[in-house]
Amino acid sequence: MAFTVVDHILYNDGKPVSQKPTPNRGGVITPSLLVIHYTAGFTAQSAISTLINKSVQASAHLVIDRDGSVTQLAPFNIKTWHAGQSSWKGRKMCNGFSIGFEHVNCGPVLERGDGKLISEVAPSKVMPPSDCVRAHHQNGEKTPFWQIYPQAQVDASAEIAKAVCAAYGIKDIAGHYDIAPRRKRDPGPAWPMASYQSRVLGRK
Repeated sequence: MAFTVVDHILYNDGKPVSQKPTPNRGGVITPSLLVIHYTAGFTAQSAISTLINKSVQASAHLVIDRDGSVTQLAPFNIKTWHAGQSSWKGRKMCNGFSIGFEHVNCGPVLERGDGKLISEVAPSKVMPPSDCVRAHHQNGEKTPFWQIYPQAQVDASAEIAKAVCAAYGIKDIAGHYDIAPRRKRDPGPAWPMASYQSRVLGRK
Protein backbone atom coordinates (compact mmCIF):
# COMPACT_ATOMS: atom_id res chain seq x y z
CA MET A 1 0.00 0.00 0.00
CA ALA A 2 1.33 3.39 -0.99
CA PHE A 3 -1.26 6.03 -0.19
CA THR A 4 -0.98 9.65 -1.28
CA VAL A 5 -3.30 12.64 -1.39
CA VAL A 6 -3.56 14.54 -4.67
CA ASP A 7 -5.96 17.49 -4.96
CA HIS A 8 -7.80 16.27 -1.85
CA ILE A 9 -8.40 12.79 -3.33
CA LEU A 10 -6.86 9.62 -1.88
CA TYR A 11 -4.66 7.58 -4.21
CA ASN A 12 -3.35 4.05 -3.70
CA ASP A 13 -0.33 3.01 -5.75
CA GLY A 14 -0.89 5.95 -8.09
CA LYS A 15 -4.60 5.36 -8.70
CA PRO A 16 -7.56 7.04 -7.01
CA VAL A 17 -9.39 4.81 -4.56
CA SER A 18 -13.03 3.95 -5.18
CA GLN A 19 -15.18 7.10 -5.19
CA LYS A 20 -18.84 7.23 -4.10
CA PRO A 21 -19.70 10.94 -3.79
CA THR A 22 -22.08 11.83 -0.99
CA PRO A 23 -24.63 14.64 -1.26
CA ASN A 24 -24.36 15.11 2.51
CA ARG A 25 -21.63 17.71 2.50
CA GLY A 26 -20.90 21.35 3.14
CA GLY A 27 -18.34 23.90 2.05
CA VAL A 28 -14.56 24.04 2.02
CA ILE A 29 -12.65 23.37 5.24
CA THR A 30 -9.04 23.46 6.40
CA PRO A 31 -8.73 20.19 8.34
CA SER A 32 -6.67 20.05 11.53
CA LEU A 33 -8.19 16.98 13.21
CA LEU A 34 -8.73 13.35 12.21
CA VAL A 35 -11.74 11.64 13.80
CA ILE A 36 -12.03 7.85 14.06
CA HIS A 37 -15.47 6.19 13.90
CA TYR A 38 -17.05 2.77 13.62
CA THR A 39 -20.02 2.20 11.33
CA ALA A 40 -22.15 0.19 13.81
CA GLY A 41 -22.74 -2.31 11.01
CA PHE A 42 -21.27 -5.29 9.22
CA THR A 43 -20.51 -4.31 5.63
CA ALA A 44 -18.95 -1.43 3.77
CA GLN A 45 -21.77 -1.57 1.25
CA SER A 46 -24.41 -0.89 3.89
CA ALA A 47 -22.36 1.92 5.41
CA ILE A 48 -21.74 3.58 2.06
CA SER A 49 -25.40 3.26 1.05
CA THR A 50 -26.38 4.99 4.29
CA LEU A 51 -23.80 7.77 4.04
CA ILE A 52 -24.67 8.68 0.45
CA ASN A 53 -28.41 8.72 1.19
CA LYS A 54 -29.47 12.37 1.26
CA SER A 55 -32.31 11.72 3.70
CA VAL A 56 -29.91 10.35 6.31
CA GLN A 57 -28.00 13.64 6.57
CA ALA A 58 -24.80 11.94 7.70
CA SER A 59 -21.54 11.29 5.93
CA ALA A 60 -17.78 10.90 6.32
CA HIS A 61 -14.76 11.24 4.10
CA LEU A 62 -13.79 7.55 3.98
CA VAL A 63 -15.21 4.11 4.69
CA ILE A 64 -12.51 1.55 5.47
CA ASP A 65 -13.61 -2.08 5.19
CA ARG A 66 -12.43 -4.95 7.36
CA ASP A 67 -10.09 -6.19 4.64
CA GLY A 68 -8.48 -2.75 4.33
CA SER A 69 -10.23 -1.69 1.13
CA VAL A 70 -11.32 1.93 1.13
CA THR A 71 -14.00 4.12 -0.46
CA GLN A 72 -13.90 7.92 -0.51
CA LEU A 73 -17.18 9.79 -0.18
CA ALA A 74 -15.93 13.38 -0.30
CA PRO A 75 -12.69 15.28 -0.95
CA PHE A 76 -10.74 15.89 2.25
CA ASN A 77 -11.15 19.67 2.04
CA ILE A 78 -14.94 19.44 1.99
CA LYS A 79 -17.05 19.38 5.16
CA THR A 80 -18.82 16.07 5.83
CA TRP A 81 -21.39 15.39 8.53
CA HIS A 82 -19.69 12.83 10.76
CA ALA A 83 -19.13 14.61 14.09
CA GLY A 84 -22.40 16.34 14.98
CA GLN A 85 -22.48 18.37 18.19
CA SER A 86 -18.86 18.14 19.24
CA SER A 87 -15.86 19.96 20.66
CA TRP A 88 -12.08 19.55 20.52
CA LYS A 89 -9.62 21.71 22.46
CA GLY A 90 -12.19 24.44 22.90
CA ARG A 91 -13.35 24.47 19.27
CA LYS A 92 -16.96 23.47 18.71
CA MET A 93 -18.65 21.83 15.72
CA CYS A 94 -15.77 19.63 14.62
CA ASN A 95 -17.22 18.99 11.17
CA GLY A 96 -15.86 22.40 10.24
CA PHE A 97 -12.22 21.42 10.76
CA SER A 98 -11.98 17.62 10.75
CA ILE A 99 -11.70 14.59 8.49
CA GLY A 100 -13.80 11.54 9.35
CA PHE A 101 -12.73 7.90 8.84
CA GLU A 102 -15.51 5.31 9.21
CA HIS A 103 -14.35 1.74 9.95
CA VAL A 104 -16.66 -1.20 9.31
CA ASN A 105 -17.31 -2.59 12.79
CA CYS A 106 -20.50 -3.40 14.69
CA GLY A 107 -19.20 -2.05 18.00
CA PRO A 108 -20.63 -3.42 21.26
CA VAL A 109 -21.27 -7.13 21.69
CA LEU A 110 -23.51 -8.59 24.41
CA GLU A 111 -23.51 -11.98 26.10
CA ARG A 112 -26.80 -13.85 25.77
CA GLY A 113 -28.23 -16.04 28.54
CA ASP A 114 -26.93 -19.16 26.81
CA GLY A 115 -23.42 -17.72 26.64
CA LYS A 116 -23.58 -16.85 22.95
CA LEU A 117 -22.23 -13.45 21.89
CA ILE A 118 -24.60 -11.22 19.96
CA SER A 119 -24.26 -7.82 18.33
CA GLU A 120 -26.01 -5.01 20.17
CA VAL A 121 -27.09 -3.43 16.89
CA ALA A 122 -28.38 -6.75 15.48
CA PRO A 123 -29.32 -9.07 18.39
CA SER A 124 -30.24 -11.89 16.03
CA LYS A 125 -26.63 -12.06 14.82
CA VAL A 126 -24.45 -14.45 16.78
CA MET A 127 -20.82 -13.34 16.81
CA PRO A 128 -17.92 -15.81 16.76
CA PRO A 129 -15.79 -15.40 19.90
CA SER A 130 -12.70 -14.99 17.70
CA ASP A 131 -14.24 -11.77 16.32
CA CYS A 132 -14.74 -10.23 19.76
CA VAL A 133 -12.61 -8.95 22.60
CA ARG A 134 -13.48 -8.42 26.24
CA ALA A 135 -12.84 -4.75 26.99
CA HIS A 136 -14.15 -1.91 29.12
CA HIS A 137 -15.04 1.44 27.60
CA GLN A 138 -13.52 4.56 29.13
CA ASN A 139 -17.04 5.91 29.62
CA GLY A 140 -17.61 3.32 32.35
CA GLU A 141 -20.41 1.38 30.67
CA LYS A 142 -20.72 -2.33 31.45
CA THR A 143 -20.80 -3.64 27.86
CA PRO A 144 -18.53 -6.70 28.17
CA PHE A 145 -17.37 -7.34 24.60
CA TRP A 146 -16.60 -5.40 21.43
CA GLN A 147 -15.99 -6.48 17.86
CA ILE A 148 -12.29 -6.51 17.01
CA TYR A 149 -10.71 -4.43 14.25
CA PRO A 150 -8.77 -6.79 11.95
CA GLN A 151 -5.08 -6.02 11.49
CA ALA A 152 -5.57 -5.45 7.75
CA GLN A 153 -8.11 -2.73 8.53
CA VAL A 154 -5.96 -1.04 11.16
CA ASP A 155 -2.88 -1.22 8.92
CA ALA A 156 -4.69 0.33 5.96
CA SER A 157 -6.23 3.03 8.13
CA ALA A 158 -2.85 3.93 9.64
CA GLU A 159 -1.15 4.18 6.25
CA ILE A 160 -4.00 6.32 4.92
CA ALA A 161 -3.87 8.50 8.03
CA LYS A 162 -0.14 9.04 7.57
CA ALA A 163 -0.76 10.35 4.06
CA VAL A 164 -3.70 12.51 5.10
CA CYS A 165 -2.01 13.96 8.18
CA ALA A 166 1.12 14.76 6.17
CA ALA A 167 -0.92 16.42 3.41
CA TYR A 168 -2.77 18.73 5.81
CA GLY A 169 -0.32 19.07 8.69
CA ILE A 170 -2.76 17.33 11.05
CA LYS A 171 -1.31 16.68 14.50
CA ASP A 172 -4.42 15.52 16.39
CA ILE A 173 -6.31 12.21 16.11
CA ALA A 174 -9.39 11.60 18.26
CA GLY A 175 -12.23 9.14 18.53
CA HIS A 176 -15.82 10.21 18.09
CA TYR A 177 -16.25 9.60 21.80
CA ASP A 178 -13.46 12.06 22.57
CA ILE A 179 -15.20 14.92 20.77
CA ALA A 180 -18.78 13.99 21.77
CA PRO A 181 -18.54 11.94 24.99
CA ARG A 182 -22.13 12.48 26.07
CA ARG A 183 -23.53 11.15 22.79
CA LYS A 184 -21.08 8.71 21.23
CA ARG A 185 -18.89 5.75 22.16
CA ASP A 186 -17.14 4.91 18.90
CA PRO A 187 -14.60 3.69 18.00
CA GLY A 188 -14.82 1.83 21.31
CA PRO A 189 -12.14 0.12 23.40
CA ALA A 190 -11.24 -2.43 20.73
CA TRP A 191 -9.69 0.34 18.64
CA PRO A 192 -5.92 0.58 19.37
CA MET A 193 -5.94 4.35 19.68
CA ALA A 194 -2.64 4.87 21.52
CA SER A 195 -0.57 2.71 19.16
CA TYR A 196 -2.44 4.13 16.14
CA GLN A 197 -1.66 7.72 17.15
CA SER A 198 1.97 6.76 17.73
CA ARG A 199 2.22 5.00 14.40
CA VAL A 200 0.62 7.82 12.42
CA LEU A 201 2.06 10.83 14.20
CA GLY A 202 5.41 9.35 15.20
CA ARG A 203 4.92 9.86 18.92
CA LYS A 204 6.56 7.67 21.55
